[in-house]
Amino acid sequence: MENNNPSSVKKSLLIKLIVTALLLGLLWLAVSNLPRGYSRDLSLIGKGKNVVVQVHDHNLVGSIDLMESLNKVRPEYAANVEFVIADLLTPEGKSFAASHNASSVTLLFFAPDGSERGAVKGVQDPAALRNSLGQAFNLPAAK
Repeated sequence: MENNNPSSVKKSLLIKLIVTALLLGLLWLAVSNLPRGYSRDLSLIGKGKNVVVQVHDHNLVGSIDLMESLNKVRPEYAANVEFVIADLLTPEGKSFAASHNASSVTLLFFAPDGSERGAVKGVQDPAALRNSLGQAFNLPAAK
């Protein structure tokens, strides 16, 4: 026998609304934590510009910290360097990381011809990142 009690219908509707709101909130949170302004196009490597690839897992604090440090220096190098994300939560990112034997919280540096110019592992402060970028790409120190 079906229960069409107005009180239980209201409770059921309220539960559905709450669950929907929670799911939308979680979706918004996931999207808002995605890296901003980074390409995911790994085919940019070897296309005539210096490329830095961050092997990234947005579930790891160290990976997020590295991105925050990189965001502080990225504008200084935007004219000379393309910044790309290899997201470990995607098949392409996992494959790329495996082919370069790189784990999360790693930056890989590629010359315009696609040759690998080095790597940095672990969270770096902005000064260390500037140094690594300057050495990898023979760029003057940015400020």
